[in-house]
Amino acid sequence: MNLHYNISFALSSLILVVILLLFVSINYSSTNIVNKRFKAFLVALLAMIVFDIGTAISNDNANLIPKALNILLNSVYFALGALVALLFLYYCISIGMERTNPKVRKIIYLANIITFGVYALTLAFNGFFGFYFFFNEAMVYSHGPVYILVNAFTLIFVFESIAVFVYGRKQFNRRQVVCTILFYASFFLSFALQLFVFPNILLSDLGSAIGALLILFSIATPDYVKLMATLNELHELKASLEIQVDNRTKELDEEKKSYEELTLETLSSLAHVIDAKDHYTNGHSFRVAAYSKGIAEILGFSYQRCEQFYFAGLIHDVGKIGINEAILAKPGKLNDDEFAIIRSHSALGGDILKGIKEFPIFEQVARNHHERYDGLGYPDKLKGEDIPFEARIVTVADTFDAMTSDRSYRKALSDKVALEELEKYKGTQFDPSLVDAFMKLYRSYPDSIRNHIDDLSRDIQKSHEQFK
Repeated sequence: MNLHYNISFALSSLILVVILLLFVSINYSSTNIVNKRFKAFLVALLAMIVFDIGTAISNDNANLIPKALNILLNSVYFALGALVALLFLYYCISIGMERTNPKVRKIIYLANIITFGVYALTLAFNGFFGFYFFFNEAMVYSHGPVYILVNAFTLIFVFESIAVFVYGRKQFNRRQVVCTILFYASFFLSFALQLFVFPNILLSDLGSAIGALLILFSIATPDYVKLMATLNELHELKASLEIQVDNRTKELDEEKKSYEELTLETLSSLAHVIDAKDHYTNGHSFRVAAYSKGIAEILGFSYQRCEQFYFAGLIHDVGKIGINEAILAKPGKLNDDEFAIIRSHSALGGDILKGIKEFPIFEQVARNHHERYDGLGYPDKLKGEDIPFEARIVTVADTFDAMTSDRSYRKALSDKVALEELEKYKGTQFDPSLVDAFMKLYRSYPDSIRNHIDDLSRDIQKSHEQFK
């Protein structure tokens, strides 16, 4: 009997995989999905090595064996090679995509099964057309014109498993990461050596077998599986208790939501009262609210947080309720006493809103929206980061609207001049990063931002219309 290939490494691999399979079958008979898929991988690997040895022998003695049997042996071997790679992919998915949406995993499984099925079908047709491999009239095994696709299908699954490993690397523990990397190194090294250096030695089987041994070191032991089963039972008990707690929490949340909605509706009405005290500032609170919400959106805050900025802006001037209307609407320059009275509205507003514990942002904004970044503001002369972040946002919104609105003592400034003033006082009166955020918000509209107040506040209005 002629033997062109050196099968000694393949025989060694066969013995190693048989030992691994017996060891896993005896000691790892759990229902753990990772262990089950590793065992399936070993079974396929064992079958592939058997057929690799069988095809090496049959190809070298093709004249002694029926041609159809030779083609069948080679076809099964190539199919098993792809199946081994596919099952290792599934092993990686069971770890790296454990927390992925089950529908996504199902799509991946289905796509790969279809790919494997197409490959198996082409192997069946190869027996008639010989595009992968064939036996000539002298019964000599030869590669077909697209033989490279035989390895390509297997490598598709291998590289896909690498992608899953990289994607889900945080789901692999340290031992699994090391063992998986060594598996790939062993596989690719042996594959390259057989393909380019020792084409007549079946080295790829040995690389796969050694890789399987490495993976064995990382899979869950039976004791670990028992521990996880106990933890799962505790998790189910915890889940049952959480359901009961959730039911009660939902009831409390509904009550809290109703209370919060009532509070916010009241604040909206209060903003109308504030603006009504001075016809020159009519709509000022709603514009400041819209600008503040827009800045918060630019900065990436959640909808709920943006909503809080909106209502904080609505009532930032609530302290003006305690200020005489004659002073608020005075057409000329204020004297020192009158100016001191006007300045008192921020501290007064903070005191008014101090009782709203659910929204501390309201008190902070009302009290501190006239603080300056350089510490020269009022009422507390806070500086830089000591000024509440929420108040720093409303300060920018409030100042821009004040400059671009008619007042009893002057006409409105143009948007261009107001924006230049914001830029000029970055770092002194205003937080520079928040001025930049407002500039980005302003430039997101084709014309004056004052023409888009409804757009800025539409989501807030919609949510309250639905509530009503």
